[in-house]
Amino acid sequence: MAVSAELEIKLRRTGGVGPNTKWDWSLVDAEGTVVKKGSALGEEARAFATAKKAREKLAKG
Repeated sequence: MAVSAELEIKLRRTGGVGPNTKWDWSLVDAEGTVVKKGSALGEEARAFATAKKAREKLAKG
């Protein structure tokens, strides 16, 4: 299965406030299957960037 940059990034806040906010992210394909998931601590933009890097790594290899 070839993984492309077509994976959708979904973020969900799971707790905390400000710099201690915990985010769970997942990469979802067109069928709605979770391809990869993880978590990040901090601002929403930081969590999105973490998920974006994971998506790019999957697309490369």
